Amino acid sequence: MESIRSRMIMVLALVCVFAVGMATLLNYFKYRTTAESLVNARLVVIGKSIENSVQASLSLGIPFSNIRSLTSLLERERDADELVFGIEIFNAEGQIIYSTDQLRVGRKVQTTWLNSALQATETNWVAQAGSDSALGIALKNSFGVIEGYLALRYTREPIDAAAYKVGQKLLISALGVLLVAMALGAAALSLSVRRVEREMETVEATLRDNGHGKSAGTLFGNAVGRFLETVRAAETNIAAVRGKLTRG
Repeated sequence: MESIRSRMIMVLALVCVFAVGMATLLNYFKYRTTAESLVNARLVVIGKSIENSVQASLSLGIPFSNIRSLTSLLERERDADELVFGIEIFNAEGQIIYSTDQLRVGRKVQTTWLNSALQATETNWVAQAGSDSALGIALKNSFGVIEGYLALRYTREPIDAAAYKVGQKLLISALGVLLVAMALGAAALSLSVRRVEREMETVEATLRDNGHGKSAGTLFGNAVGRFLETVRAAETNIAAVRGKLTRG
């Protein structure tokens, strides 16, 4: 019985660890996904504001490569949000036309940026590569023709730092929940095992006294007693049949 009890406790521990662990992981990844979605939505608002300014300039007949006010606009939008540390606008060949960092003008953007932009012409695109992570949109004129691509470079450090803190809190809470769950489960299991042990002792006692005595009156005791009475009745009938056959 001790081996059965230890095995049941081991199974209980595994179930508790799995359940609490999965719940913790799901909550962590849900938080991380939500945080990234909020950051993306925040960056999209900046991108749409820049796109509206570009469309207004194009409507006035200003060529896309000669919008003089665009550089100062990019710098203002960069300074307005602490997550953004750089904004670039590049063409379909990947060449940077406008940038908050003038040293980057004329250079080629990362291949991951260009591929993501070309593959997501109708939606926002995200390229995650450490310090080169960026969210971008396609810049279109009033006729829906793509003039270029906007990329907002942002840092993931605040997101990662917040996720790390949340992960720590979830881990501490999970350990507390796990200890409580295992303690309550072990207590309930011990009560159940004790009841089974008492019933097994009752069965053993009933078998020893042939269904009579103190063991009678309990659930298993009565069941075993009825079983023994049935067996004795069957033996009596068998003996009677044998007697008739012998006399015959």
